[in-house]
Parts: sequence; structure tokens; C-alpha cells
Amino acid sequence: MQKILSLLSDNQFHSGEELGEALGVTRAAVWKKLKKLESIGVAINSVKGRGYRLPTPIELLSEEVLRASGVAENVALKLSFETESTNNDAKAYIAQGGSLPALISVERQTKGKGRRGRQWESGVAKNLTLSFAWRFDNGPNVIEGLSLAVAVAVVRVLKKIGVPNPGVKWPNDIQIDGHKICGILLEMVADQDACYVIIGIGLNIEMDADSMAQVDQLWTDLISRLDSRPSRNAILADLAKELTQVCQHFEGGDGIKQYQHQWQAYDVLFNQAVTVSSVSSKRQGIAKGIDEKGALLLEENGELVALHGGEISVRRN
Repeated sequence: MQKILSLLSDNQFHSGEELGEALGVTRAAVWKKLKKLESIGVAINSVKGRGYRLPTPIELLSEEVLRASGVAENVALKLSFETESTNNDAKAYIAQGGSLPALISVERQTKGKGRRGRQWESGVAKNLTLSFAWRFDNGPNVIEGLSLAVAVAVVRVLKKIGVPNPGVKWPNDIQIDGHKICGILLEMVADQDACYVIIGIGLNIEMDADSMAQVDQLWTDLISRLDSRPSRNAILADLAKELTQVCQHFEGGDGIKQYQHQWQAYDVLFNQAVTVSSVSSKRQGIAKGIDEKGALLLEENGELVALHGGEISVRRN
């Protein structure tokens, strides 16, 4: 699938014969491959006498481009066309003793998950789905608040490419004008000697409205917010560099303190009336940012209460 998609990525017409020669297969086999692409959501224009093309150009992920864009050689790169879950791939990679840090990304994720087990839509070669794995040798205590620092890293990348007014909804949903553009999911794998953290990120670059029809919250993408199409490779490279820096700070013991003020500068709920819900209770108050451990500060009946993560959600009243 990757090879034929690469041949079509220039948005130009290519005949079945031309594609067959490039792939070393018959025209009938080319047709089957094109039908397979269509079955997974890739739109293909077919014009008799001219051939096949994609409606818009696409940019496939490239190790060569990522390295040229500044991804350090010590970061292992694992790129592929399709997988069920990059976070699961990262767990398997760690279990096999793969070198870390590692960046895993794909063109299509079929069973990605978001917070609370929700499915994360990724499309085909349109958005960014990635997992960044890091080994922390000082135990799990040093990663307290890491997910909030990751949110800061994502916002920094979005601001760099010119996205207007990106913000963070506690703990780490990235929003623009109340519409979600990025989800972050951290998973931890611990053993006796070290703590491995997998940072999963799904960033909407060009979402398909049909595939998002079942999503029960407001969403947006970069194509809707920028004047020109951004480079997926450039964004992925910038994310890798930012995540490396974040993990180095936490490994060094700086933790969320290093990012507390930056996070609060992007806080979309600050001084807003909110409802905080958990499985067993609901409480209301005024959001007042985060403390030095990344806990949500809620002003409730004149008192400041620190609420930690887990299965709680926050909504503006």
C-alpha cells in the first residue's frame, strides 16, 4: 500500500500501465491495490484515458526527511504504513529490548485509543499518530505531571507553525477556540530497574468529516486553521525534539515545576466556573490553574482544593 500511495502522492495522473511498471505487477493487480486503498478511506480520482490520481497531494513520512529536520540519531525511528496502535507497538518494542528513546509513527492507525478507552480517528496519511518512548532510571516519581508538560510541548510546536491561540484544557487536551485538535495519552511500563513511559499523541492535520461524524465533541484540524498545508514530517520532527527536551528535564529532576507557568499561560479554563466529575461524585468551583505537581486547583466555597488525575473530567459550566 505504501508504494502505490507514494507513486500517487504528487496529485498527478498516473496510468494503470505506468503504475504497474513501477510496482512490477499487472494492471489488474494495480486495480486491486487501488480498490484496497479506497476501502480504507483513500479517495482516488479515475479518468478514462488519463489514469488515477489523488484529489489532493499527500506527504508520506520519511526517515530521511525527519533526520534532515533535526531528529537526533540517538532517537530510534520506526515508521510503517499501518498498525493497530502505536502505543502497543511501543510496548512490544520495549519488551524486545529496543534502544530508547524511540519514535514510532504510522500512516494509518486502525485501533488507536484516546482517554477513557475512546477510539482515536487517524485517517490515512493525513494526520499524525505517534508514540514516543523514553526510559526513566530514577523511578516513577520523577514523571509526576509529565502529561501536562507534553501538552506544553505540543502547544509550542503549534505556535511555531503559526496556529492562532492554541490552548490546553486540563490535563492535556489541546484546543483551539474550544475545538479539540490533539489528544495525548501516556502509558507507563515499570520494572525493577527503570520506568518506561510511552507518550501517545494524535494530532489532527486534515480530518475527514465523514469519519468524525461519530465523535461526540467539537474538533478542528490544522488545515482549517492555517493558510497553507503544513508539513507532516516537519511537525513530527519538531514534536520529537520538544518531547526529547521535556523528558530530559524530568529525568534531571526538574519535573512539572519547569513547565507550570507555561502550562498556565495556555490554560483555557483559568478563572472559569467548572464542574469536575468522577465516577462517584461531582463538584463545582472556579478553575485556578495547577500546582507544582500538576494537580488541578479548584476554588470551592472559598477554599483552594488540589485535584489529581485519574478518571476525572472537567467541563466549563
